[in-house]
Amino acid sequence: MLRKSLKYALISLTVIGIVGCTPQRRIVIHAPIQPATQTHQPVVTPAKRPPIKEEILLGQHSNNTHLGSRVDVPKNSPTIRNVNSTENNDNLVDVQEHERELIQRMPFPVEEYRHLRKKGRSTVSGKVYLINRLAGEEIKRANIKLWLNPVTSYSNQWYNEVYLGGNRLTKADKRLYNYLKFTYSSSDGRFNFFGVPTGEYYLTATIRCSVECGYRENKSVLLVKKIYVGRGKTEVDLSKSVP
Repeated sequence: MLRKSLKYALISLTVIGIVGCTPQRRIVIHAPIQPATQTHQPVVTPAKRPPIKEEILLGQHSNNTHLGSRVDVPKNSPTIRNVNSTENNDNLVDVQEHERELIQRMPFPVEEYRHLRKKGRSTVSGKVYLINRLAGEEIKRANIKLWLNPVTSYSNQWYNEVYLGGNRLTKADKRLYNYLKFTYSSSDGRFNFFGVPTGEYYLTATIRCSVECGYRENKSVLLVKKIYVGRGKTEVDLSKSVP
C-alpha cells in the first residue's frame, strides 16, 4: 500500500514537471493594417492670361517739323487698306474697314476752334507721290484729293487713333468743315492751296495703286505730314516709299 502511494506521488511529480517545462505560446492578434491615407494635393489651374495684343511702333513724328524737312510716313502703316473699302470724308480721306475698332470721337472743342482764322493770305504748294523703292520710280496721280486740317486736340485724336492706331472714329462734327481746306493734284502730282491762314496743319492725301507700287492687289495708301504754314508761299513735298 505504501509503495503504491509513493508510485502515484512520483508519477504526479513527473507530470507536473513536464507541464511546467513546456514553453507557453504567446498568441498575438494582429489588427488589420489600414492603408495609408493618401493626401490629394489640390490641382492648381494657372489663370488664363489675356491674349497679348501686339503693338507696332510706327516711328517718330516730330511735333516741330518745319517746311523743307522731310518726314517719312511710318513703314507697315496700318492705314494701307484694300481699295474695296469706301472713302469717308469724316475721317479725312482715311479708308474705312468694318473690322477696325470704332473709337468715340471727342466733343468738338468750340473754344479752341473759335481762335482759328478761316481765311488767310498764304499759299501752300508742292507735289504728292509714292516712291517704288524696288524700281526707284515715282508714282503720281491726277485728281488726288489733299486736305489741310488745322492741328488741334480734335485733329490730334484723328492722327493718333486713325493714322497711327489704325482705328476708326465716329462721325466728325460738321463744324469741323468750316476750318478744312482741300484741293486736287494735277497729272504730275503738283497741288496748290490758296488763302491759307498761318499755323500748323496736317497735310493728308490718299493714293491708290497696285503693281506699279509693288503690291499684288490694289491698295490705298494714306500719306500724312505735319507742316507749319508761314507767310507767303510754302513748298511741301508729300511722299512715301512703298511697298
